Amino acid sequence: MNASAIEKKECPYCSGKGYFQLLLGGSETCDCCNGTGKKSS
Repeated sequence: MNASAIEKKECPYCSGKGYFQLLLGGSETCDCCNGTGKKSS
């Protein structure tokens, strides 16, 4: 696997969803990828 493929991979913090499911209900935008679900370069 090359470096460019890793850059386009899903965000490791939110698993590519772009948001977190909160334990108490609802969801919160992932600050790491700004809700895009993609790993930022």
